[in-house]
Amino acid sequence: MASFNYPFCLIASLALLLPGGCAYAQADTVLQLEPVTVTASRLRGWQPGLSEGMVDSMQLSLLRTQTVSEALRQQSGLYVRDYGAGNIATASARGASAGHTAVLWNGIPIQDPMLGLTDLSILPLFLFDEIRFIPGGSSALWGSGAVGGVVHLDGLPPANNGWNIRYQGEAGSFGQLANGLAANLRNTAFSNTTRLFHRTADNNYPYRDIFSREKRLPNAETRQWSLMQENTFQLTKRQQLGGHFWWQASERGIPPTRVQQSSRARQEDESLRAALDWQWKGDRSSYMARLATSQAHLIYEDSLTNTFSDSRTSSLLGEIESTHVLKPQWHLKLGLHYNRLGARSNVYETDPRQNRLAAFTALRWWSKNEHWQAVLNGRQEWVDGAAVPFTPSLSLRGQLNPRLAIGASISRNYRLPTFNDLYWPEGGNPDLLPESGWNQSLFLRAEKQGANWSAYLQLSGFNFNINNWIAWLPQGAYWAPENVRQVWSRGGEAQAKLSYKSAIGLWSLHSQYSYTRSTNEKSLLANDATLQQQLLYVPLHQGRVSLAWQFKGWYAAYYHEWTGKAYTLPDNSVSLPGASVGALRASRSWQWKKISGLLYLHLENCWNTDYERVANRPMPGRSLRVGVQLAVGS
Repeated sequence: MASFNYPFCLIASLALLLPGGCAYAQADTVLQLEPVTVTASRLRGWQPGLSEGMVDSMQLSLLRTQTVSEALRQQSGLYVRDYGAGNIATASARGASAGHTAVLWNGIPIQDPMLGLTDLSILPLFLFDEIRFIPGGSSALWGSGAVGGVVHLDGLPPANNGWNIRYQGEAGSFGQLANGLAANLRNTAFSNTTRLFHRTADNNYPYRDIFSREKRLPNAETRQWSLMQENTFQLTKRQQLGGHFWWQASERGIPPTRVQQSSRARQEDESLRAALDWQWKGDRSSYMARLATSQAHLIYEDSLTNTFSDSRTSSLLGEIESTHVLKPQWHLKLGLHYNRLGARSNVYETDPRQNRLAAFTALRWWSKNEHWQAVLNGRQEWVDGAAVPFTPSLSLRGQLNPRLAIGASISRNYRLPTFNDLYWPEGGNPDLLPESGWNQSLFLRAEKQGANWSAYLQLSGFNFNINNWIAWLPQGAYWAPENVRQVWSRGGEAQAKLSYKSAIGLWSLHSQYSYTRSTNEKSLLANDATLQQQLLYVPLHQGRVSLAWQFKGWYAAYYHEWTGKAYTLPDNSVSLPGASVGALRASRSWQWKKISGLLYLHLENCWNTDYERVANRPMPGRSLRVGVQLAVGS
């Protein structure tokens, strides 16, 4: 990336340098660095009626050299569209599109403003401590795009005082090599986490073309580099300052499809993100202020088709939140959010800019015994001075008894047109309306625990509609987006977990199933063949099951995923067949004095299934990965 604007350079410099400088300047100050209870933040506690899925710590540890898309594939209600190993991957939730799934880094949206989505294949898991997915509408909290669900990528400060260093290295089939290094430092007033990550892969796995000839996938290599630094500094017992910096870059080839003879397409991505946040917590009020900026650069080139694209996007975000205790059972939240988005591309005729201003509020209530909780949210956003639909939500949760809980939510949600929708040459439509609609969801959760066993069951249902759905349609010699459809998505999900502790270890069985019916219910087009048809790449059925065993540092697990057919044409005349894919994982952990280690082995796609997640984009067959983790600390 050639250059960055002044606000980015200033915020990035402060994020990297200010907390560290303050720590050394006040090293003699005796302040215990305890995590501030961020009651002013929207990250937790303000959507009690929505269920939450989290990648468990063991899986996160074993998958750290992989991408966020690998972890999200295990979450119920999500469908990850992969264009092949190392290539573009996006996630759609509960029958919506990838543009209806918000992705947040510590509460900061990272969707591309030109495309309106996030490429998960270039986000290494090694950079994050916690991956959460919250299905359901969340526009009242997070604004545009939070329609089907929200993915949270969070970093956590070190839990204990002292220092530690962690290394992870991995090698695998098809030229996979990955190395990650993380260093943590925490004292009474300062904490720092620095992460470095590098990954390469040839991805030259065998596949069959449309004539059933076996080939090696060419032009599929990928290279990734990442650096993340996060600092927190305890200014006083009530105040905390944080600085966050994230740089990453990737280079990759775009391989041919099954129907292409060859490909010379290349893509380079680079992004820089920086944020400063300040928190103050009083007895009856809490405040949070944040300033964040991001710059992204994407180059796409294909010499065979004489295609070249050079695109840059930018974001400057500022927000203020506060929470006030009106009464012991009543909390009030107030907030303002501003985001200035920009883009520059050789394919655009102008350099579009967009100013988004939003005011939001929430009222939270607990019953006296804290068994019931309700939150009423509301958000009003203006885009370049024009109001978008007001988005309220009501979220409820009740603990019926110690083993049974229920939750429900109703919300209005929206998605703004992307820059490509508005400004694409010979097709962009500046008169597009925001997509909007209502979302309802319900869950019932039951838990029971015995002396050496535990059981968990959750049943969920959802229903939502989206009006003014944007679709790209042929307009003579080119395609253009129009608000032409009304989409209705409904379905259900089930999760069950069973754990049993025996004399030879802990056994865990986990199963998931989701049913998603997402159809086009209304169209402005005459004789629209898509009416009442399932949306593209939304499988009606998905299921997952895993069986794991742990004993004295040993771990072994089998994972199996089944996906039903997914349609690839709007009239449902062509579909991808369903796929059934299994994986084996094993590891051995050990401890010697202050050094801990983990050796692991993964056998992916162990049944060597030939399958696709995107039409004519083959996924890898059977592959092996071997890795080691080492950690040392005070």
